[in-house]
Amino acid sequence: MTSAADATVDRLLSTVSRLWPGHAVDLVHGRRSADRELIFVPSSASPRLLVPAGHPAAAASGLRRFSRALSTKERVIRLAGSVGLRVGAERLLADRIRMTPVGIPGDTIEQHLSTVLGTEVVVGLGVGSLRANQKPILQVFDRRGRCIAYVKVGDSELTTGLVQQEGANLARLGQHDWRLLELPELLHLGTWEGLELLVISALDTAIRPAGGPLLQPPLAPLDELYDQFDEGSEALGGTVYWADLVGTAKRIEDDWQRTAYREALARIEAGHGDTAIRMTAWHGDFAPWNLGHRRGRLQLWDWERFATGVPAGLDRIHYVLHTSTRAAGFSDSVVDTALASPYTHHPDCSPTLQDLTAVLYLASLAARYLIGSQGPQGEVLRPTTRTVLDALTRHSRRITAPAPKGATR
Repeated sequence: MTSAADATVDRLLSTVSRLWPGHAVDLVHGRRSADRELIFVPSSASPRLLVPAGHPAAAASGLRRFSRALSTKERVIRLAGSVGLRVGAERLLADRIRMTPVGIPGDTIEQHLSTVLGTEVVVGLGVGSLRANQKPILQVFDRRGRCIAYVKVGDSELTTGLVQQEGANLARLGQHDWRLLELPELLHLGTWEGLELLVISALDTAIRPAGGPLLQPPLAPLDELYDQFDEGSEALGGTVYWADLVGTAKRIEDDWQRTAYREALARIEAGHGDTAIRMTAWHGDFAPWNLGHRRGRLQLWDWERFATGVPAGLDRIHYVLHTSTRAAGFSDSVVDTALASPYTHHPDCSPTLQDLTAVLYLASLAARYLIGSQGPQGEVLRPTTRTVLDALTRHSRRITAPAPKGATR
């Protein structure tokens, strides 16, 4: 295994140990099943998912989640894998995590969730990339193997705060009626064995991909979100949003970064502090891997970054930028190309306001990265932090530079 795979497996073993207290948790390589095992799909050397052994319908269901980010080829591979697990292909998968009771074990996560949801369940475990805010995410299956819920687990101070925030956000969003959006339902938020658990309903995502280019964000559902949380327009420099960005600078530990960030904000305020900005909400991580389409509605999950009192339009910038950087890397040229993409535009947004919205997005993103990259856990974020801060510097200068003589903006 590579060092990255080793680190991922070690993290998964640690997570399973906390979810199955009173059990010996071991990585095993063999197809002889025990009472309780989780199977690596496709292997521990390239882990993508842990599915429950001995539950073929649940294991198959674990692969049947489709986001807009998946290509047709990836969808076919998932479907084929799902069919294979349904008919017993788990026998071919040798890498497993085995949980063996020691003495008199206490309740496991499956027993606790069975009580919370009122039905007997088993769980699988997602495998995400290593990052500062990485948290365990469980898939919950009923007796028939249907995925009925997802559980986000706060297992550190940082991730506990994010889990609690998403729970509060979903409770707030659940008070609204949605025509174009479909959101997960908040089922439970509580503490178990020192872990914070957010239990949400599973959205039934469609196998068929939505039409249109992947780089094009769906604007109508975003407009519905913005209309629900519309706060009207006010001068940028007088908004709470702007005060929060200015306040972020005080929390930046690195002197050079703090100075660069403050100078960018000063340029923006000098040039556009009096510009009227529509204030509303944003999802905070609006990207193809967090959304699906079904029956004419946009399914949208992962609401931990949701916030109100922000400029309208940040989501579409985020969508195009992160779709581009995932495909081509987080570099200066990719960022600049993404910001210039016509897909970041809204038909009701003037070119000047579009430019300002893009720079305000960079200011918000830079604030997130500058704070998140501090401390030892943030080391992995530092190259991206530098790229985002450099982009903010360039584009804040561009939109505030005097227009050439005889030119108009």
